[in-house]
Parts: sequence; structure tokens; C-alpha cells
Amino acid sequence: MSQINSSIITPELRAWIGQQSPARPLEVLGASDVRRYIDATGDANRLWLDDEFARTAGYRGRLLPPTLVGWVPFSFRESTERANADPMDLRRQLPLPAGYTNVRNAGSETEWIAPVYLGEQLLTRSCIVDIVAREGHTGLGIYITQEEQVLNADEQIVLRRRHTLAVFPDKTYPDAKSTSR
Repeated sequence: MSQINSSIITPELRAWIGQQSPARPLEVLGASDVRRYIDATGDANRLWLDDEFARTAGYRGRLLPPTLVGWVPFSFRESTERANADPMDLRRQLPLPAGYTNVRNAGSETEWIAPVYLGEQLLTRSCIVDIVAREGHTGLGIYITQEEQVLNADEQIVLRRRHTLAVFPDKTYPDAKSTSR
């Protein structure tokens, strides 16, 4: 481990690599959710709208749009009371150094693995896969890579998302007297 890594990535923090949350159920998505999705995006693919068309295409019925499936488990992650209280969000439990609260998106990859059907019960779980330190323009950052999975009722992965966050120390500004404009 480099000197930069060892100065900020403590053994306690490194021990979180490989930690996995238990699977938890997601809200079941129905026809009204798909209608709202179509209204919002204009994506009126017949696979989400027409059972017969979907069966003709080789599926057992209407599919949920992949974007909708990928959005649901991650839709309340940032800056909400619900997100901050989510015990399944492992990265919020990490023992980061004091002052490391400036969170940035450092990249995301999503892989659609299997179809998801209207009304199907889904589960989600996540795992911390890597934690490294890197020097950047804003200082020494901690880069946390987490894999999030969406599973069907048989616990087969239908969607995998690998997401990296960069966490930097908050910037401190010299005390400035308030001025009215």
C-alpha cells in the first residue's frame, strides 16, 4: 500500500471491502408506474405496453423498462432523511476520516442482465468492492466503489451497477463578515 493510501485508508476502513448488505425487497412496480415513466420520458416501447407484443418477442409478458428498474433502488440515496437513515447503504456506515463529507460521483456502470416483468417482486443488495485514496485537484480523496445488485424473486441478478464515489474533505473558507446586497 502506498504512503498516501496508508495515511488515510486505515485498517478499520479497509476491513469494509467485501462487506455485503442483506437482500431487501423493493417496491413492486405496476402499470401506473410504467405509465408515469412513459409520460416522463416519452419511451413508449411496445414491450412495456403490450403483453401480446412482448410474448411474440419471446417474453412471458410485459417488461419493465430497464431504466425504471435501475432507478428504483437508488432513487432515494442522496440528501434525504430517508437516505441518511437507510441501514442498507453501506457507504454511509464507513468510518471515514473527520471532515470527509464532500461526496462526488466518480463514475457508474450499469449492466442489464435479465428481463424484469410488470408486478415482479425485486430485491436489492450491495457490496463494498474497493476503497482507495488518490490525490486530485481538490486534495486527497477517498474513492469508494460499491456494487449494487437488483435480484428477482429467485435471487438471480437482473441488474448490476458498479458505482464509484469520491469523498473529499470539506473546504474551509476564512471567516467572512456578512454583507447585505
